[in-house]
Amino acid sequence: MTPVGTWTLASAPDIPAAIDAATAPMNFLVRPFARSRLRKTNLLYPRILVARNGAEFIIQYAERQPIHIPADGSPVFWNREDGEKLILTAHLVGDDLEQTFKAEDGERTNLFHVDPGSRILKFQVTVRSGRLPGPLTYTIDYRLADQ
Repeated sequence: MTPVGTWTLASAPDIPAAIDAATAPMNFLVRPFARSRLRKTNLLYPRILVARNGAEFIIQYAERQPIHIPADGSPVFWNREDGEKLILTAHLVGDDLEQTFKAEDGERTNLFHVDPGSRILKFQVTVRSGRLPGPLTYTIDYRLADQ
């Protein structure tokens, strides 16, 4: 099942705790900066919309502006609301949608996977950066809005 639909938050891990754990091995001088950056870019959204319109995916996180990305994996330049310039890609991996944001200091991959039995969207986030001691990973569960 592809992740097309409007999804509402079902359950989430403690994202600030995951950020703290991922940055704990860092030097105490840079750790607060890393945590601040990660908290700014790893928000918990109550609703996610995923749509496909021909050759593009449209993804909207809560009330933020919809993001239009070519479905064939072609990169596009995108400016986040705070002005940061990113390169985005999206493509299907089987029925899963993989979306990647590349920034100057690292990248974030969102994998949208719908569990066929429960019909729960497993929103798997992985953040990688040469500045982090290892990846930050967590999974948020969403339900279809009409369930």
